[in-house]
Amino acid sequence: MSVMTAEIEIGRLPDVRMAFHLMGLHIREVGSRWTYPSHEHPMYELHWMIEGDMKMIVEGRNYVQKKGDLLVIRPGIIHSCKSAGSHGFTYFCVHFSVSDPAFTRELERLQTACYEVSSPLVQELAPFLTDLCELATENRRRPLSAAKTMKAYAAVFELLGTLVEQLSQTDHVVLTKKELVASRIAENIEASIRGSLHHGQMEDSGRTYVQDIAEALKLSSSQVNRIFQQVYGKAPRKYMSEMLLSEAQRLLLQTDMSIDHIAMMLGYKTSAHFSRQFKRWTGMTPSECRSGASVIAPTNRAGGGG
Repeated sequence: MSVMTAEIEIGRLPDVRMAFHLMGLHIREVGSRWTYPSHEHPMYELHWMIEGDMKMIVEGRNYVQKKGDLLVIRPGIIHSCKSAGSHGFTYFCVHFSVSDPAFTRELERLQTACYEVSSPLVQELAPFLTDLCELATENRRRPLSAAKTMKAYAAVFELLGTLVEQLSQTDHVVLTKKELVASRIAENIEASIRGSLHHGQMEDSGRTYVQDIAEALKLSSSQVNRIFQQVYGKAPRKYMSEMLLSEAQRLLLQTDMSIDHIAMMLGYKTSAHFSRQFKRWTGMTPSECRSGASVIAPTNRAGGGG
């Protein structure tokens, strides 16, 4: 007779299910007359000075970055850059987005800022920034091996985890009542998307979500929209679209489902409609996103500092 022994679970980590998009990671050396015009992009940007001085203009505010300084730029923020010295400069730049809701909420509190080389945040991030610079340089010479690619992934997640940890320690964020309500609204949006994703009910449902959330929180729809806009800087519908984009990226990059199947799961009547929306979101088609997925972008990628 077999005897069943008792099992006691003494620890567990959450399941990992996220879309992570890293784009435009490069190191570039430029001359003293180099400039890059005003532009914006839908991702967060980390801009680290390796040598020299650079002037970044972010929504009319001037930042002068010196060796070792780190500039963090939020999505959708207009910025331009040029040399601030007579000998040019060398910089490291990366754009990223992460779909994980908890991580996203932490980043939503992050304001565009320049952190000096001596700041605790830069001191903690410097080892991971250095690792990524070395891997990007190596990738320029020859494609990374599978092992080196995994090291790049590890360096990225160490970098972002340390970023959030340092921000929470240095900013001493105490949520106001309004921020708590906005956080609950965000959680409700995320839960609604997870609950209905596989039923093809996502398209054009933002207004219904807002009404349902308002009823659950005993608020009016206008209050939900106003509070969320004040705290997150965007409407609940836009936040929902960003969550949908993250889910679309996850499905494209982490599964072998056809684009038709993904479009159906996300509630689009046709893959063509989904492709048009995805291109409006990202500037590329779903096929281009899938075929171009890479943790390290080529260092000769067209484009400038941001």
